[in-house]
Amino acid sequence: MKNKTLLSKTFFWRIAIISALAAGLVFSMNTQFRLGFQTGVFWREFSFGVLFTLVVWWYNLKGYPLAEAYFSGWFKGSNLSRALRVMSTLLFSFIVIWLDERAQFLHIDEDLSGYVQPEFANEFRGLVTAGIILLVFFFLETIRKYFETRMQVEQLKLENSVAQFEMLKQQISPHFLFNSLNILKTMVKNRDPGSEEYVIRLSELYRNLLLSNQKEKATLEEELSVLGNYIFMLKARFEDKLQINNDLRPGSKPCFLPPLALQMLVENCIKHNIVSSEKPLVIDLFEENGRIVVRNNLQVKRSVESSNHVGLNNINQRYRVLAGRDIEIEKTADHFIVRLPVIHN
Repeated sequence: MKNKTLLSKTFFWRIAIISALAAGLVFSMNTQFRLGFQTGVFWREFSFGVLFTLVVWWYNLKGYPLAEAYFSGWFKGSNLSRALRVMSTLLFSFIVIWLDERAQFLHIDEDLSGYVQPEFANEFRGLVTAGIILLVFFFLETIRKYFETRMQVEQLKLENSVAQFEMLKQQISPHFLFNSLNILKTMVKNRDPGSEEYVIRLSELYRNLLLSNQKEKATLEEELSVLGNYIFMLKARFEDKLQINNDLRPGSKPCFLPPLALQMLVENCIKHNIVSSEKPLVIDLFEENGRIVVRNNLQVKRSVESSNHVGLNNINQRYRVLAGRDIEIEKTADHFIVRLPVIHN
């Protein structure tokens, strides 16, 4: 991840090269105002500006970090480390200039004529250049640390969301199996002839459930397939006491839902409402204004009037993780309505 950050080491070296070329031009142009244009002096000054700047950048990017790692006991606290960097960089710059003057490699004494105090001219402009490099380095380092902090915060948020989503998915399995086995127990107790088919459908549903735990979202087509099996199981138990009108159809544009969201909503309707011959439960599923709507006539069981709505909370939290949106819940005098946002990407 570090190699992909905005202010990577490669970026720092690009700044170093640009600043080195700029320093070379400034140094070489200065000779024209003092001595007139002289090809040899021009290139010596240009080379000195480029090489000196690159050497100072190298020290801050490679040399000082090596010294800091070696003498780690001396570097306690960011302020002390920064002060040591400044002093060591200036000392390093002075030594480079002193060595160059002794060797007369890129500077000869005649090149410094025209300065008020030529004996200190090299040291002065070298230290000024090193100071400017330090200011640029500290500025870029501050920005780099800011972006790294932001990336760490975003990474923690992502990891937290993934962990939360996995926890929510794991809540579905025992919840779904518990309710399905209760239905099967009732059918077996009543010697319902559809019990065998119910077991087959239940095994298929549970296979889909296990597969759903491996993915974050399911297509509407997949959800409708799961819902079809579940409706069959419900009709085997309730027959004409339950009426489900499913007008949902996969569209040309792919859309996604949290896995088992439709099944959980239909299951929620059964759990909280009376289903009887005298009071048939009617569940409508349709699309409206870009949302999937699950609506049932309201005939609440007294035993669940104070329910904590675990299923609805689970679906809502998974929507928050996946799409940053909430589901819409509406309760009227006659109906209970849940609207699911459609996720298109």
